[in-house]
Amino acid sequence: MVDDRELASWGRRLVALLLDGAILASIVVATAVAAGASPTELNERIREGDSMLILLLFVLPEAIYDTALIGSRNQTFGKMALGIKVVDADSRSPIGYVRAFTRWLSTAFLWALFTVPGVLDHLWPLRDRRNQALHDKFARSVVVRT
Repeated sequence: MVDDRELASWGRRLVALLLDGAILASIVVATAVAAGASPTELNERIREGDSMLILLLFVLPEAIYDTALIGSRNQTFGKMALGIKVVDADSRSPIGYVRAFTRWLSTAFLWALFTVPGVLDHLWPLRDRRNQALHDKFARSVVVRT
């Protein structure tokens, strides 16, 4: 069982999420520019609802980033910078790739249901005894300080 004093605060989790978002955004922009796409063209295609472009630029990179890093290292780069990691809720062991993907997929699913469930998911640790978000509960994980 994870000791409550080891649990990562909501603030640390939020800053790590923002850092990961900035990292992913810079990768997406650099990739798009390297491929010769102008920001204006990308913006127009996104506004038109080009679902394949949205999938390739936003959803797929985030799924790979979260699953690969949490599955192999228990941390994304944002979590490394903030000194936190994702572990099994009971044993504190690594959660592996399947549960890391489950964790990402449940987050994506909640955001896909519209904004409110996604926001609730990320605010859930503020009221949870173990500081777990809903996606942590689905994956049976907790975020702890390293």
